[in-house]
Amino acid sequence: MLKKSLIYIANRLWLIMTIYLFSLLLAAVGFSLLEQKTFTEGLWWAVVTALTIGYGDLTPMTTEGRIMGVVFGHFWIFMVIPMIVANIIIHLVEDQHLFTDDEQQELMASLKRIEDKLAQQDK
Repeated sequence: MLKKSLIYIANRLWLIMTIYLFSLLLAAVGFSLLEQKTFTEGLWWAVVTALTIGYGDLTPMTTEGRIMGVVFGHFWIFMVIPMIVANIIIHLVEDQHLFTDDEQQELMASLKRIEDKLAQQDK
């Protein structure tokens, strides 16, 4: 079930970006509440942390804020970034083993001829 969910999400860039933006907003609110900062400071911290830049100008000082930072940092690195990379790879890698429409039509016609011949033999 988890694998199917991850594949479903990885195939939809809009869904990945929605999860990413929602997580940024959630982290920004969490940071601002736990660290007594403004929402814009929290958003700055969330973006810098999500992008793994880590300027260090804003850091969590409370234990709760640090725990939240660890959780969100791992979420972005191990969930969001791999899904974005997977989505890019899915769209860039061309499967050389896929049949073109013309090849599929040719196979269908050949199959029809074989079925017709088998049907004639059975008579």
